[in-house]
Amino acid sequence: MDKMNANVFLTVAQEGSFRKAADALGYTQAGISYIISTMEELTGLCLFIREHGGVRLSTEGAALLPLFRQLNRCEQQLKQAIDELNGLEKGIVRVQIFDSISIHWIPNIIKEFHADYPHIQIELITEEDSLRAEEMVLNGEVDCGFFLTEVSAKLDVFPLMEESLKAIVSLEHPLAQETCFPMKELGNYPYISMKYDDNTGIRGIFQKRGVTPDTAFCMDNDYAAMAMVSKNLGYCIFPELLLQDIPYELHCMEFDEPQKRTISIGTRSMETCSMACRKFIAYTRRWVEENT
Repeated sequence: MDKMNANVFLTVAQEGSFRKAADALGYTQAGISYIISTMEELTGLCLFIREHGGVRLSTEGAALLPLFRQLNRCEQQLKQAIDELNGLEKGIVRVQIFDSISIHWIPNIIKEFHADYPHIQIELITEEDSLRAEEMVLNGEVDCGFFLTEVSAKLDVFPLMEESLKAIVSLEHPLAQETCFPMKELGNYPYISMKYDDNTGIRGIFQKRGVTPDTAFCMDNDYAAMAMVSKNLGYCIFPELLLQDIPYELHCMEFDEPQKRTISIGTRSMETCSMACRKFIAYTRRWVEENT
């Protein structure tokens, strides 16, 4: 078992390439290849299918993936516990984030955190889909994550802020002179949807009213969608946090029936997560309370 390198296995699975995994981990490509080959020899299984453009998990490798994640998580927890017992404040906290907080919250939170704990490394992983974010925390891909909607998984979750969802239109849009966006108009104008509307609370605005939006475009980049709105190609719905300091001239409106969603932070278990993770969550909760 001492030659079963969970971190190398998971990195190769994520990168789909021995070379990219070597770059990410500071190994040589030959070194990564040797480690995986040794693991395959020890298990008697083919863990990866070698292809011209890289590698992919074999059926056996995919079956072992959850266990390697569990092994990696246990190894990290062991290392963190040893560091903490030795009186050291170091380690890595892997944090799932999404775009709006990565711009307006995370730099400030990390600045304060690193002022007190400069040797704890924060690794940020962006994921806009809240259901996928829950999965990442639950299976140990990240130590903690930020969520946009009611959390369905069994996690330890702490609400941070309730924010408004707003409609944005161009200055030439027929509703640009309105103070609020009328709910009755949801289906009457071209709509620019975002790829993850279903899992961010936005799709529910239409579903609760039995409205099918007149979708003109589906986008996966917030600022690209705003650019489309600025050219009067449709309206869009965004959270108020993301609409701070936007680089376009747009009219932002509350709905005539205000729409809210909750931003939370959570981890798999506050009892079993690392001390560094608990501290990051505590710093996040304090910063949001003091600054929003």
